[in-house]
Amino acid sequence: MSKEQEQSNKDAYEHDYPDALNDVQANSEWDVVVIGAGPAGLMLATSLARFGGHKVLVADIRTEPTTAGRADGIQPRTIEVLKNMQPLGDILLSRSSASYERTFWDPTADGKGIERSRRAQSFPDELEIEDGCTLGLQQGLIEQAFLRDMDDHGLRVTRPWGFKSFELSETGAYPVSVTLQREPSSEGATDGGELKTVRTKYLVGCDGGRSAVRLFMEENHGVFMTGDYVDTLWGAIDAVVKSDFPDLRKIAAIHSQNYGAMYIFPRENNKQGKPIVRLYTQVNKATGSKSAEPATTARWKVKAEDIMEADKKIIAPYKLEFEQVEWWTAYPIGQRLVNQYSLNNRVFIAGDACHTHSPKAGQGMNTALMDSHNLSFKLNLVLRGLAPESLLQTYHDERWKVGKRLIDFDEEYSALFSGEVPKSAPHVANMSPAERKAHFANVQRRNAAFTTGAGVNYEMGSLIVPNDNLSRIGLQPIEGLKLRAGERLLPASVTRCVNTAPVRLIHEIQYDLPGGFRIYVLAGRLAQNKPKLAQLSKYLTSPRSFVQRFNAPLPDVKRPLPEVLNTGLMGYEELNPWFSILTVVRESRFGFEIEDLRDLPGLNAMIYADDEDPSGDRIGNGPDERHVGGTHRKYGLEDGGIVVVRPDGYVGVAVPLEEAGWKALETYFDGFLQERRKSHL
Repeated sequence: MSKEQEQSNKDAYEHDYPDALNDVQANSEWDVVVIGAGPAGLMLATSLARFGGHKVLVADIRTEPTTAGRADGIQPRTIEVLKNMQPLGDILLSRSSASYERTFWDPTADGKGIERSRRAQSFPDELEIEDGCTLGLQQGLIEQAFLRDMDDHGLRVTRPWGFKSFELSETGAYPVSVTLQREPSSEGATDGGELKTVRTKYLVGCDGGRSAVRLFMEENHGVFMTGDYVDTLWGAIDAVVKSDFPDLRKIAAIHSQNYGAMYIFPRENNKQGKPIVRLYTQVNKATGSKSAEPATTARWKVKAEDIMEADKKIIAPYKLEFEQVEWWTAYPIGQRLVNQYSLNNRVFIAGDACHTHSPKAGQGMNTALMDSHNLSFKLNLVLRGLAPESLLQTYHDERWKVGKRLIDFDEEYSALFSGEVPKSAPHVANMSPAERKAHFANVQRRNAAFTTGAGVNYEMGSLIVPNDNLSRIGLQPIEGLKLRAGERLLPASVTRCVNTAPVRLIHEIQYDLPGGFRIYVLAGRLAQNKPKLAQLSKYLTSPRSFVQRFNAPLPDVKRPLPEVLNTGLMGYEELNPWFSILTVVRESRFGFEIEDLRDLPGLNAMIYADDEDPSGDRIGNGPDERHVGGTHRKYGLEDGGIVVVRPDGYVGVAVPLEEAGWKALETYFDGFLQERRKSHL
């Protein structure tokens, strides 16, 4: 980005970043060293800071955070996760532009213009998405929010320090030696070059598509990337524009007859209150036919004026005027995936360091954030002594498959969007224009759940026991179960009984200290299941239960209590903060009292009435009557059951509400947790 562009962007935005640290202590010891302070690195660092008590060094090669361009789309699953990191979630949501609809434009019959061919809700209702929209927000503002949240939890980025090398040892508490290099403090400065070595338990490379950590792993540890390019050239431009195009503030996919395609993505307002729009533009058809020059070399010749001229041709006959350009870039489209996300369960990579692809489907930053979300809770459990290091292998096992699916989707999607034949689908070459159009729409529908993030699922492993495989922990499958282990917990509305507030179950426990598991006890009807609940309570309070065996002291920082516990109420305390037990009773909130569960320790700290979800049964017509049982029905546990949800919000296992069920949970947790012997604190 030129100095003129930098100044233009600073004029358009007010960035308020915490001051960075600027020095690294040689031979210092860390629990985790994070290389890179983009979205992946900041998500990991913020999560570890929220868990508290970990020594984390975040080193970034840049002198300052992102000020313009780069990623800008936040998908529904990411929104769900960020809402569990308050106030971070609300800060990002309040600043963003939300898009609830997508429109599709194709050439007119005479080929001289474009016309709207289809409108669609952004995401189908059947996906059970809480916020059915995509948010548009500049990456610099996203980084700013994360940096502020980190600062609130006692952690800052150290700049400008880049990664140089690492060495692995088989012994010692800090077996990874990391050498960092100070970069010049400004362009032309001569103060860079200093080398310092630190020691750490774990190293995580979150340093982007040209990751120095990954490159070192490629050169020295047999790691490699595979993939290919689509020979088409695209540009992206952030601008304030004026246009008579009616869908300027919706996500719009436009295909012209001769000049290629473009993709409109609405963004936030700048500090002058003017709406920004991101335009993704195919620039190698600007003359009316595809350029013969390879995209990989032509990219360096593209100017901002070329992108703007292509935009005007594609969107014609509608007018498009550029009032202010804040950032632009040109890029060929490629898909690449690393063969392994980790090395010896000591060195990891996340985000674009693992997978690179086109930006149009809005997946890169979201996948990067979810990589770090997955890794952070596992590092936390291991660092606390609650899980063996073997748990960290599940990071690669789970997230590599997500990366592979992303690359496969993007290879097909980006080629079709660009008017090319996907290498994975050569039969497309024989399709008519109408058939290609229908095929493109089908590819989007088929992958809708995945692109929201809500459709990401993990396969059976130590943390995931599907219903069909319950025999692994000594049970038979639950008939009628609708929840799927390995998928995120479906949102459901209930009443928090302690203050009769309607709430979403998935947001009751924040991604905060200590970073533990959620146990949802769907209690059914009290009159029917009170004896079973009494047995479960007795088990939970016994020394042999997993709740008693798997525990660790909390670090010496203030724990932000969930609102359901922050009441001052005596006699309704949690047993173990690493296992938040939420009891959901299949009654109207007017049909029972919390005192009815007072004699059930372990089950009475967080009590909810299943009378808010509209899929429940209407039990009367009065103003105080409710829809009862909707959450039980949605989860397929009409008469009760127990659902274990991992710290990252994914269902681990569901078991019946009976003695065999909670005994099976012993086997489940024994599969990846360990009774803590010592602490690093």
